[in-house]
Amino acid sequence: MSQRPLPSRAELLRAMAQSPLFCALKPGILELVALRGQVRGYEAGESVFEAGEPADRFFLVIHGRVKVFRLSPKGGEQVLHTYGPGTTFGEAAMWAGGRFPAYSQALAPTALFSLSRQALRAAFAGNPDLAIGMMAGLSQKLRGFVQLVEDLSLKEVPARLASALLAEARKAGSERFRLSRTKAELAAHLGTIPETLSRGLRKLQDAGVIAVRGPEISVRKPAELKRLAGDD
Repeated sequence: MSQRPLPSRAELLRAMAQSPLFCALKPGILELVALRGQVRGYEAGESVFEAGEPADRFFLVIHGRVKVFRLSPKGGEQVLHTYGPGTTFGEAAMWAGGRFPAYSQALAPTALFSLSRQALRAAFAGNPDLAIGMMAGLSQKLRGFVQLVEDLSLKEVPARLASALLAEARKAGSERFRLSRTKAELAAHLGTIPETLSRGLRKLQDAGVIAVRGPEISVRKPAELKRLAGDD
């Protein structure tokens, strides 16, 4: 377990207030929900859950980063998503009442708040706004996963890379941004290998579409990047 002290109640409440699932709730209701869950620290590389484990709870990242991924029969890793402070994961599997379909692992020293299905049902009973907020958050995440499946099934690696760079720019609110994940993580997310990703970035840079300086990217020709991504 990480040697970093566990977060304070104030840090937990700040992370909950950032989350789409909880941000619409009044402070008093957040406090009540916080009391129903558990906080635990994880070292970098430590497993949060494995595919096939009972999905009896979901997680909120208080600090640190977590990835959710699947493994191919040959052991290849496909990163489905990475999560940072204020984001949640595992909700859909929990409500399905089955088992986690993927693996989760801490990418850095991380603190997670977990809330069981039983505790959440009890919270819903007295707070219908919590249920409405969670439905909205799940809908937003579902749209993201649908887009990911579409990109992986219909687009080649250069188009996936262009889409990912556009998404990073939108998230940063600027055409100059720092990648939110390592290049190895981005490659896994795009269903490719780091060498192919590096070649793709180099080709975009040679064409003057982007400028790359370590983890920093500057989009020089946004219209061309959108064309490559197939973004209408």
